[in-house]
Amino acid sequence: MARVPSAFADEFDAKGDRFFAIAELLYANPDRQYTQQELAERFDCSTTTISNHTGEMSEWLDRRDSQTTYAWDVDVHDPGHTETTMAVQRFYADLWSLIKKHSRTGPGAFALFGFIMLLTGSVVFSVYGAFTVGLLSESALPERAYLGIAIGCVLTGIIVTLCSPYMAWVSGFLWPRLPEGPFDKNK
Repeated sequence: MARVPSAFADEFDAKGDRFFAIAELLYANPDRQYTQQELAERFDCSTTTISNHTGEMSEWLDRRDSQTTYAWDVDVHDPGHTETTMAVQRFYADLWSLIKKHSRTGPGAFALFGFIMLLTGSVVFSVYGAFTVGLLSESALPERAYLGIAIGCVLTGIIVTLCSPYMAWVSGFLWPRLPEGPFDKNK
């Protein structure tokens, strides 16, 4: 289940588990309206307890005086925005750790360079396509130059990427047969 925002947790840190369970349910489902009775049945407590808890967190909820339903107020804190931001941050953190890990090895460096070339080729091909259909109008280079650069990048990317497993195989074959420390002064 989604965790409530840290500002909410800081404001109500002395409350019990049931209070935060209600808040987490409302936070995880901001588009759903819950009645007091539904919340009371779900958390096995009285509607008075629900009313007390929701009254204390009223600044975080979307409820008008005449309504008997409760929902998380996305104007105060939008769960979708928070979850999206966290997902993007985690994606880039994972990508960075993957790049760091694979750039330390020869085959990994070939794979990364090949991927970058394939990506560059696809971007340049997109620019060529934009000139072809008229989305972009002028360039110092002729349209065919973009096509040539794109094809060159893609082919280079494929070749370099295919060198990666070959280099891994060669390294796995040669390293066990090489002497340990051939340049040591003690030997």
